[in-house]
Amino acid sequence: MIKLKSVSKKYGDQTVLDGINFSAKENEFVSIIGKSGVGKTTLLSILAGMVKPDSGEIIFQNQDITDYNEEQFANFRLMNIGIVFQDFKIISALSVYDNVYLALHPRQDLSKQKKDEHIKNIVSQVGISHKISQRVDDLSGGEKQRVAIARSLVGDPKLVLADEPTGNLDTKTSTSIIELFQKLNKELKTTFVIITHDNDIAAATQKKYQLTDKGLINYK
Repeated sequence: MIKLKSVSKKYGDQTVLDGINFSAKENEFVSIIGKSGVGKTTLLSILAGMVKPDSGEIIFQNQDITDYNEEQFANFRLMNIGIVFQDFKIISALSVYDNVYLALHPRQDLSKQKKDEHIKNIVSQVGISHKISQRVDDLSGGEKQRVAIARSLVGDPKLVLADEPTGNLDTKTSTSIIELFQKLNKELKTTFVIITHDNDIAAATQKKYQLTDKGLINYK
């Protein structure tokens, strides 16, 4: 479904990624594990079309999208990609419903009724339908991450990218979030790529890569 071929990226004189090859197929649950500073977030940003590689190719559904312009990449993300961040990136003053709605607001292909149906369905699937009208400021950390996950999935993306999604959560809550990812992967047939430094999180995925300063190693 998505591939990186010999992707490299530098910031100034520092090489962050060098000749990286990566692939995730449809419906797969994949993790990329590595220590801080090895380029995991840069790799995720390239997969999301938020950062352009200096060399190499990005292939999505057999199409080379490497040379997309900013507008094309923005539309690519809107229609195909969901992103979950470590720090949630939700708006505290808004309700659960409104936070999830923000991901659908730019979509011109969906009616208001369809958007409403999508929001209610995905909020139910992540287990917080009883909180749909609550301000997210009043939610626990785990509930906030469920809002972020709902927002990433509400547009029926083909690929969800999660950057340290359990980094701000305790062990029990982290386990429940990973179990939720596993459930959604099976139910929605959506591909998930999880960036993590936690071996226990990586062990829960179908395919595991390790990113080091020497490159990306496929463990499964």
